[in-house]
Amino acid sequence: MSKAGKGDRKRYLALVRELLEHDHAYYVLDRPTLSDGAYDRLFRELKELEQDHPDWVLAESPSQRVGAPLPEGSRFERVAHVVPMISIESLFGAEEVAEFHQRVLKGLAAETDRLPRYFCEPKWDGVSATLIYEDGRFSRGLSRGDGASGEDISNNLRAVGGIPLKLRGEKAPSLLEVRGEVLMSQSAFETLNQVMVEAGETPYANPRNSTSGSLKRLDPGVVASRNLRFMAFDVVRAQGLAGSQEDSLTTQEKLLHALKDWGFPVTPFWATAEDDQGIVAFHAEMEGRRDDLDFELDGIVAKVDQRDLRTLLGSRARTPRWACAQKFAPREESTRLLDVEIQVGRTGRLTPRAVLEPVAIGGTTVRHATLHNAAYIQDRDIRIGDWVMVRRAGDVIPQILGPIPEKRTGEEQKFSWPNVCPACSNPVHDKGEFRYCVNLECPAQMQRRVLHLASRRALRIEGLGHKAVAQFAEAGLLKRIEDLFHLDYGAVSALERWGEKSTEALKAQIEQAKRPPWARFLFALGIQEVGEETARAIARNYPDLASLLACVDGDNAVKDLSEIEGVGPEVAGSLVAFLQEPSNRKALQRMQDYGVEPQKEVQAQRAEHAEISGKTFVLTGTLSRPRPEIKADIEAAGGKVTSSVSKKTDFVVVGDSPGSKAKKAEELGVTILDEAALASLMAPE
Repeated sequence: MSKAGKGDRKRYLALVRELLEHDHAYYVLDRPTLSDGAYDRLFRELKELEQDHPDWVLAESPSQRVGAPLPEGSRFERVAHVVPMISIESLFGAEEVAEFHQRVLKGLAAETDRLPRYFCEPKWDGVSATLIYEDGRFSRGLSRGDGASGEDISNNLRAVGGIPLKLRGEKAPSLLEVRGEVLMSQSAFETLNQVMVEAGETPYANPRNSTSGSLKRLDPGVVASRNLRFMAFDVVRAQGLAGSQEDSLTTQEKLLHALKDWGFPVTPFWATAEDDQGIVAFHAEMEGRRDDLDFELDGIVAKVDQRDLRTLLGSRARTPRWACAQKFAPREESTRLLDVEIQVGRTGRLTPRAVLEPVAIGGTTVRHATLHNAAYIQDRDIRIGDWVMVRRAGDVIPQILGPIPEKRTGEEQKFSWPNVCPACSNPVHDKGEFRYCVNLECPAQMQRRVLHLASRRALRIEGLGHKAVAQFAEAGLLKRIEDLFHLDYGAVSALERWGEKSTEALKAQIEQAKRPPWARFLFALGIQEVGEETARAIARNYPDLASLLACVDGDNAVKDLSEIEGVGPEVAGSLVAFLQEPSNRKALQRMQDYGVEPQKEVQAQRAEHAEISGKTFVLTGTLSRPRPEIKADIEAAGGKVTSSVSKKTDFVVVGDSPGSKAKKAEELGVTILDEAALASLMAPE
């Protein structure tokens, strides 16, 4: 091995800088400054110097993008998001966008006289990820997961083009969390699929699926070979910003410029709009560009540009009130209907599903489509063997619009709706426009209910998928949903593809799931009409199962439950019917016998405070406790916290250096409290 001198060290540092500049020009500025061959020669020289001098290697060196593969059988660590990754409401058509604009105006009118401006950008069809930087260096990257937590895919994200390992600029924030989309171009997708077909492997259906599959690989080298790209669109956490950087995050437009300055690729297409008409105009412009782009997009996103106004508008359980996604018009193709399958859902509903001759629609291979119900098939005279028109719009399940009668040969067959459940052979019953199997021990229902219970939004039991549940049911280990908590693990370990290690891992997951938050357990039961937000509303009023059952067994159960905000008579009736069903009560009792113990809702145990309930608070200045803690205390007592002072503000809580909000409170005659006064106000009555 040759002994390198001082000049070699300088050469190494120069190579790192030069290659990083070329990467920035290629991925961020979209202006390549070197041919592939010239870049490869510099990269090889860099690698040789690093092999000779491992102590020289910098964390941001381009060579550090691809790490060692994880051992076979490894799993990515699940990590909670500090800021949840919520979805954006999807809208179709100008009328729905106009309604969104009116909701924003109405929401802001209650808090401020200011008007919104919208920042419009493409909705790239990729896989969301969040990147965390500490002192300017990439430290961790997570997948979206269920929005509350995601998988630590840091090693794979390092291998994605355009993700800087070190932020550009002289003064980097001490902490920065950036959200964006990982993408695969259409040309890279076609090349990848060609390679997979030649290797005898099943090709991916579309670029988004291939991106998702790539990020789940254990070998970052595979990810690097897939030619993925990153497009940044948001900053959700920033600490230690330089003075001039504080202002850079006040609007979405300024934020994108800041992201680009830090070294992130951002969208080259954007516009601002004053109202819904401007949003619709940008949508039309991008739809016209759609087929000319190498990256897929399925609509546009419009966000309130002023980030302080977003705080005033707030969010629902799963979507922000300050943003919407206007989808593009759906794409349609014709293909042949080969068969109609009947699926049994976890609620017992029978749903027909079309089996289609595979057809490519908008970059995705479609093999199945929804047929909704028997009336839908009958009204459109859809027959097995028909040529049919199929529509696909974004992530919506493809649907059959109707047959093409002129293509009929006379050999088509009319669909006959079964009178018995295809899963358990019990008679089915009509309820409205649907048919239901009412056998609570129907294996198809049971399996789907178990999958729902184990899902990420419910009890989060990792490693329990469709195949495992079907395997356990076939082996007689799962006859009822509650059997999941009383599995014969010895019998599980003897099954095909199950060994001692994987069985122990599953057991640990199930044992951990026996103590879920009460609201999540209620949602996990899969009661019709009881979604996540409804379950949380019920849990705030009935903090445990015993109190809810006491209500359900009372004379005015439906009336009492209907009085909960967000729970109407239909939801209350469905909940009461489920919990009054003897077989379901037995199942809940058996769950308790097997050690299932939902944890009480802490907030639900705190009574609303008469002095605080219904009042609006604003926090300002440096406070002795973190603002989220104070905000949670106020909300638990029935109050509301907003970010700006208005005539509707009841109290302004001030700390050190309160600034303009305290002054405005004085001008408006709003009551000003210090922390001691707030504590006194919140003292038990």
